[in-house]
Amino acid sequence: MKNALLLLTSILLLSLPSCKDKCGLQVSIDAVLPDNNPVDYEVLIKTEGFGDSVIVYFGNQQASLRQGDGIGEFIATVPNGLSGNVEVSVEEEDCIARFGNFVVTGALPSNVQPSLTNIVLPTTPSVLPTDGFTNFWPNAADSATGINLKDTTVLGVKQLSSSSKEFNFNPGGTFFNENPVSGSIDIASNVIFLAVDRTAKGGTVEHFDGQFIEPPGLLPANAKYAILLVSRETGRQMLLYFPE
Repeated sequence: MKNALLLLTSILLLSLPSCKDKCGLQVSIDAVLPDNNPVDYEVLIKTEGFGDSVIVYFGNQQASLRQGDGIGEFIATVPNGLSGNVEVSVEEEDCIARFGNFVVTGALPSNVQPSLTNIVLPTTPSVLPTDGFTNFWPNAADSATGINLKDTTVLGVKQLSSSSKEFNFNPGGTFFNENPVSGSIDIASNVIFLAVDRTAKGGTVEHFDGQFIEPPGLLPANAKYAILLVSRETGRQMLLYFPE
């Protein structure tokens, strides 16, 4: 009788749906980019093992959510009423993954360039630029900031000259002004790499990977071209545009 009860219990346990059965894979949060932001700003959450019906919480506050570009990528808005360190959790059915190192800031950190409230999903541009890039490329989040790009062509790839600089014309914006910018712009492959050197101001070198994108509707009407950059160090986006 005892053996029969043990067998029945084992069968019942095996028949219960597991977290792995429902999610298909071991679930995880691989990154939250950036890992700090004010309320009402969006962040990109990269996950593994989840489907499309997830719910995201910052602390105990549910976040509004939209789909990202890649599989398992979600864009969440930091909910109101939070500050300081909070846990980000992604839930689907009985499965949950947690990220415990997110910081809700009162404003954008002082050591980063202005960034847009919303994450920009890139769209392939209808036209790629064929001429030089010598121009002040304003930051869409604050047109008084951005990068002055000056280039020379080396074997078909635009290499930034030593006169390329970061600029910030806001009062007190000297930390982000006149910092050297190096890198390359490969039009054929639409691959852009920039490095902004702020070491002379007591900062570090920030590296950006980017591409030309179709100018989104949030840009001024005179935006001829647009460059979307993502910082390797912070995960923040910077959207630059070429005013015609």
